[in-house]
Amino acid sequence: MKVPDLLNVLVIAQANDESLQKIKKVNPQRLNVIPAYAEFLDEIVADNYEMMSRRGEIPLEPKWTPAEREATLASAHAIFLSFPFPKTLVRRAKNALWFHCPFAGVSNLKGTDYWGAKPKFTTSRGYTQALPIAETAVGAALMFAKRLDAAAVNTKANKFERSEAGQMVLLEGKTIGIVGLGGIGRHVARLSKGLGMRVLATRRSIKKKIENSEGVDILYPANLLHEMLPECDFLVIATMWTDETQHLINSNAFELMKQGSSLINIARGEIVEELSLVDALNSGKLAHAYIDVYKDDFTKPPSKALASAKNIVITPHISGRSDISHAFSVDVFCNNIQRLLGGEEMENLVDWERGY
Repeated sequence: MKVPDLLNVLVIAQANDESLQKIKKVNPQRLNVIPAYAEFLDEIVADNYEMMSRRGEIPLEPKWTPAEREATLASAHAIFLSFPFPKTLVRRAKNALWFHCPFAGVSNLKGTDYWGAKPKFTTSRGYTQALPIAETAVGAALMFAKRLDAAAVNTKANKFERSEAGQMVLLEGKTIGIVGLGGIGRHVARLSKGLGMRVLATRRSIKKKIENSEGVDILYPANLLHEMLPECDFLVIATMWTDETQHLINSNAFELMKQGSSLINIARGEIVEELSLVDALNSGKLAHAYIDVYKDDFTKPPSKALASAKNIVITPHISGRSDISHAFSVDVFCNNIQRLLGGEEMENLVDWERGY
């Protein structure tokens, strides 16, 4: 990849001055950093109206003319995308070498010009919001173990009989399984170990089962997931949503899980087959489920069947929120600018065949 002496960096995201300066400081002589979120906000809203209307975004006034916007886009070499994002940039960004996504997975790019495009694409996989999401997952396990979910419902119903409190369990010695030992999964493993739990996990890149590796008791290849499932008291879904993981957790998987186990999904809703999850909860096969994600969660509320299932707690894709920012996408971007200018391979390059 031939990199020009002056790299035009177009930031189509809500980046504050500190973030813009951080990017510029990577190499002030070779970077022309151009903030452009306001200039493309009309496209972002038009291309993602249902999502943006749910978020209640307030439009910003553009300063460029349409011709200036197209000229600036055409001259850009590196583009930092927003989420949500304009969906027709690739064919107009004629000199683009690289697009960076502030999110972890690229399933959101399916059905757009970005998927399989010629420029390089990188993501913030393993970095952005990994710890807050992991804390939420482990917090869900604690919530169910100590029946705080029942306590919240009983408080609102003015029920304070001990018989209504539910059965509490000790987490120490219990087994937690993690589907996808990536950035989030590693934090889940570390936090769970701190609670004295036995930790199992799957990883796509390994070929055989390994004991006492990467902070877990047993690490399984992804194709041995069904061997891991019967061991788990809690199952955390932390893998990417790809064609390979679509409905990975289905009726067959639930059948293999322990009677009375709990499911925690902080990845993507499409990884879990929804009707099978509802059946597993209503039948008592699963004792509980916490899901921060469900099918089409960016644009729609959960289905009535899902929301009314027994012993389920649902949040609207917010497990990454925190009082202290862990949105490290700008740091990943800056690191990759250094790599790009230095002729090194960038981190988190998207493999379109793999799906992330």
